[in-house]
Amino acid sequence: MRLRADIPTAAAMPASDEAAALRREVAELRRALAERDAFLAGVAHELRNPMTPILGQVERLLGAAEREAPESRVAQGLAQLRWLVERYVRRATTLLDVSRVQAGQLALLASPVPLAEVVEEVVASLSPMAAHVGSAIAVSVPDDLVLSCERLALDQILDNLVTNAIKYGDGSAITVSAVREAGAARIRVSDRGIGIPEADQARIFERFERAVGASDGAPAGFGVGLWLVRRLAEAMGGGVALDSRPGEGATFTVTLPLHA
Repeated sequence: MRLRADIPTAAAMPASDEAAALRREVAELRRALAERDAFLAGVAHELRNPMTPILGQVERLLGAAEREAPESRVAQGLAQLRWLVERYVRRATTLLDVSRVQAGQLALLASPVPLAEVVEEVVASLSPMAAHVGSAIAVSVPDDLVLSCERLALDQILDNLVTNAIKYGDGSAITVSAVREAGAARIRVSDRGIGIPEADQARIFERFERAVGASDGAPAGFGVGLWLVRRLAEAMGGGVALDSRPGEGATFTVTLPLHA
């Protein structure tokens, strides 16, 4: 096949022109990513903001129902509705946090945080979701573990990890545990589900990546949860690691500093 003489090929292009073309492509990609992050931030605000008055109304109705008949079907239904709205808000907040992390606008302020207390809150909020798929969540966290971190960031980390264990645990038992080790706390979230192939274990901590696709029958998601876990843990002086084999489940270990 003959090439037209007036169209330069990559081989014929001078090195300086090729470098300039690459720089332009990189700049265009960065602009596209910035526009996508700005779009996500706008979508997150639009999705989350209307839920605040709705959640307030649900809580008001639930409070009235629980005073009159705590065990009634109305009270139980409103409790479930509150959980669904709260989960919706958390998903929108995840998108907003992603855009803030990318823009360098997510400021984390460390303070003393009782780990067991936050774990209890997260597990209680996700118990209906776990029960729906047949999973039980066991907790083994010492009461004396006090972290130096931001409470909301810790909540986000635990929420993402436990939610993942529920999604991909295949109805198996889930364990949330923690130990003290050399001035830090090691927090483990384990399941006995489908596991993650070794080839995917580094990739899943990147943005918009998922080890299991929707075509595999797994629940759909944004693919940002584990990326956000890693970024939040690192921003608070810690990290996250994964131990998993296909068919044998997964254990995510988050390390965070203890309060001195």
